[in-house]
Amino acid sequence: MNSLIILPFECVDTTCAVLQNNRASYAFGTHGIRVGQRLRVAVMGGLRGTGLVTESSAERVVLTIELSKAAIAHRSVDLIVGVSRPQTVKKVIQAAVMLGVRSLHFVSSEQGEKSYLQSTALEPEGIQEETIKALEQVWDSRVPEICVHRSFEYFLKNRLSAIAPSEASLRIVAHPNGKELNLEQHHSSNTAAVVAIGPERGWSSREIELLEAQGFRLTGLGERVLRVEVALTFLLGQLELLLPTA
Repeated sequence: MNSLIILPFECVDTTCAVLQNNRASYAFGTHGIRVGQRLRVAVMGGLRGTGLVTESSAERVVLTIELSKAAIAHRSVDLIVGVSRPQTVKKVIQAAVMLGVRSLHFVSSEQGEKSYLQSTALEPEGIQEETIKALEQVWDSRVPEICVHRSFEYFLKNRLSAIAPSEASLRIVAHPNGKELNLEQHHSSNTAAVVAIGPERGWSSREIELLEAQGFRLTGLGERVLRVEVALTFLLGQLELLLPTA
C-alpha cells in the first residue's frame, strides 16, 4: 500500500479520521492496517499527509492525521474515451487518475457494445472504487471530473467547448491512419490537450468525421494495435513533453 485515501465524511476534525464498516474492513483486511502503524494518507479532494493508527479492526479504524501537503498538480489534458468492456473501463479510470488528467469523459459510440453502458463500472460507486485505488497508488488526493455521456454527437456539440476552448487546446484522436504525434503539431498557444480514444473496435468513420469537424487531428500510435488503456498511457506520455503542468 502506497497510501490510504480518507473520504471527507470520515474526518472527525482536522486531526482525526474514523473508518467504519466496509471502509474499515477494506483498510484492515485489504491493506492490513494495524495499531501503531504510521502511513501516508490523503483526504479525497483535500490535503495529503501522514496518519498514525490508534485503533484497528474490521469494524472500525481510527487514525490521528497530520495534513499539510496540497494535491499533486493535474495535467492539462481532457480525455474522451469510447465506452468499452467493464474491465477496460476500470483500467482506463485508474490510468487516467494516476496520470493526473483534468477530466475523463466516457461516451457511447457506434462500434461499442450498448450493453456496456449498463455496467456497474460506470456507476458512481464503481467509479469511486477505481478512483480510490488509483489515488492510493500515487499518493494523491485530486479527483478528476469523470462523466458518462450517452450521446456522442450531443457531447461534441454541447460539452466539448466547455471542457477546453479550441484556440487553447491541441485536439487529437487516436487512429491507425493518423500521423505520429510530434512537435510540428504543437503550437505555442496550446496550453492544454483533448485526447479522443475509441472503444476496442475503434471510432466509426462517421465519428471520425465529426471529430475532425471539431478540429481533431488523426494521430497514429505506430504499427502496433494497442489496448485502450495502453493507448491512453502512450499518448499521455508523449503529451508530457509538449504541455505545461497545471
